[in-house]
Parts: sequence; structure tokens; C-alpha cells
Amino acid sequence: MKERASTVPPPQIPLAFVATALLWLGGLLLWNLFGSPAPLAALHALILGFFLTTAMGLIYQFVPVVAMLPLQLQRLCYVHLAFATLGTALLVAGFAGGNFSAVRDGGAIFLVGVLLQIVIVATTLRGKRPPAPAAAAALSLLWLLATIFAGLWTAQRFIDGRAIGAAAFSHALLGLAGFFGTLIVGVTLRLLRMFERFDLEPRAPYLAGATSLAALLSLLAVLFAPALAFVPLEVVAAAFSLALFGVLRERNPAYQRETLFYALASGIGALAAPIALAFGDGRLTILLALWVFVGCAVVGYLQRIVPFLWWIARSRSEGTRNIPTLGEMNHSALGSAILALWLLGGALLVIGAQRPAATLVLLAWVGLLAQLARPFVLQKRTVAPPENGSA
Repeated sequence: MKERASTVPPPQIPLAFVATALLWLGGLLLWNLFGSPAPLAALHALILGFFLTTAMGLIYQFVPVVAMLPLQLQRLCYVHLAFATLGTALLVAGFAGGNFSAVRDGGAIFLVGVLLQIVIVATTLRGKRPPAPAAAAALSLLWLLATIFAGLWTAQRFIDGRAIGAAAFSHALLGLAGFFGTLIVGVTLRLLRMFERFDLEPRAPYLAGATSLAALLSLLAVLFAPALAFVPLEVVAAAFSLALFGVLRERNPAYQRETLFYALASGIGALAAPIALAFGDGRLTILLALWVFVGCAVVGYLQRIVPFLWWIARSRSEGTRNIPTLGEMNHSALGSAILALWLLGGALLVIGAQRPAATLVLLAWVGLLAQLARPFVLQKRTVAPPENGSA
């Protein structure tokens, strides 16, 4: 029992990343409401500040728990967070001020943090063969590394006054399909097993591997047949989505539905984004891939993983009988409302209504804060004993 407990990392590590990510999202929404951020500055604040910081923090929780291995080099996780925060701030400031040297330097600082995470995860998994979801999360970090190198290459080409079209497209493709695609597939299949009691995990090595292969094939298509770049992505998105809709058809209605709802929304985004790419609408492609596919997964899965890791911490100190269950810690109606607000905000972004979109998403952010605070303050409901003489 003692050895098993040691495989659960200290909750402070992922929570530090999550708290930082939530601050980035709140700050970005206020910036959109009361200012006029440059589009690339806002885009990278969302991606690096919120999505990536969240994902990197949860990888520190996900990989050791799924692989049942103790997290190594734990103090370096906080060093990684410092590099990620500093790099993001410098990069966003560079985009806001039109200073691409600062963009390049911020990306380089962020890269140092990612290299630290790769060392930490590799050390944790050293000599072991992890389950497919943990292997997918580890593999995604290599895609993230390639994404950052492509971003640095793009920034340098811009500084040198050269064309950046292919470099920028490769940067986006590597990040959205390679990193986020591989990671989301692996995490989704594990969370459905945990919270839906529906085991799609045997498909994880095939779907995660197919996602990485699709990203690679699409990257090659950019060089030799650009019109076909969407095809591998659509094929793997269809396979992923069909698996999710299979869960919807056969799930046990006794379990909470939000995990599946967020996963389905994410899958629909994955299906729609390559179609927008096929029609040459780059802006819509980015919105569907980023806001729906990535965003619904990050926002939804946060509401499962944070209560889980804090439930583990509380159960050690208070005992499982004295704390609410995981189902009680997650408010289903609130989770559904957050999803609706997030998607409505995305729809407004599609039509260019920036401030109304930011207002709706700010409401979703407040709801998300309330949802994530519940595990820390919620107490187990107790039934008062009957009075003497009562039936």
C-alpha cells in the first residue's frame, strides 16, 4: 500500500500549473474586454498560457498515476513552471509590440522548460513499459518539442524578412495535431474508463499512434500535395469520434455525463477542423481545432482530474469515509453550463464578436473556478440521527 501511494505525485505540482493557467485565461479575457490585444498575442496567450500550461501540469499527474511509477526530480517541475511562465510572458509581449526578436527569445525560454519536462518524464519512465495512455502523453512531448522548434524557425524567418507561410503552417500542424491530438486521445480514453466505466483503452495504442502518423502524413502533404493535407487528419478524427459516439450509445446512464459530453464536443471539433482546412478557411480551422477540439478537452478534463487528485490527497489525511465522493465533488449542472458558455463564446468568435465572446467565456471561467474550488471546500453530507422515540 505504501509503495502504491508513492506513485501519486504531490498535488501541489499539477495544481501550481493549473492555477497559473487559470490566471492566464482570466487575464486574457479581461484584456479582450477592456483592450485590443494583437491577434497573435491573444492566440499565444491562450495556447501557451492556458492550454499548454494546463496540459504540461496535468502530464505530471497523469503519467506517474497511469504508469504506477513515482514522479522523479519533483523540484524541477517548479523550475519548469518558472521557465514556461517567463517564456510565455516574453513571447506574448513580443507579439503585442511587434518585436519578433522577443517572440523568438520567449520561445527559447519556453523550450528550456519543455526540455526539463522531457527529462523528468523520461527519468520517471526509465526502464519501464508504460500503459498506452501514459506512453501517448510522453510521446506528445516530442511533438511539443518539434512544435517549438518550428515556431522558433518561423520567428527567425520573419526577422530575416523571409516568407513564413510553410513554416507557420507546420508550426500550427505540429502543435494541434501532433502534440494536442496525441495527448487528448490518450487522456480521453483513460478518463472514459475511469468516469464512464467504459473501457476504450485497448484502442489507445492504435488511435494515439494513428494520430501521430496522421500529423506526420499531413506535414508531408504540405510539401508535396497541399490539397490533401486534411485527409489523414479527417480519417483519424473520424475513427476517434466514432469510438466516442459508441460510448454514447452503450453507456450506463447511472454515471455522470459531463466527461462524455466534453469528449464528444472535442471529437466534433476534431471532425470539423480538417473540413474547414479542405475549404481553405484557415481562421475557421484554427478556431475549430483550438477552441472546440483542444479547448473542450482541457476545460472538461480539468473538472475531472483536479477533483481526483485532491480527493486522493484528502483521503490520505481524512479517510475516504469522511470526504465526499468524486461524483459529489463535481457539480453536473455547472459542468454542463460551462460547456454551453464555452461553445457559445466560440460561436461568437467565429462571427468576429470579440467582446461578447469574451463576456460569455468570462462567465465560463468564473464557473470553472467555482467547479474547481468544490473539492477543496466541500464537506461530506451527514444525516442527522433520529430523535429518541421517533420511528
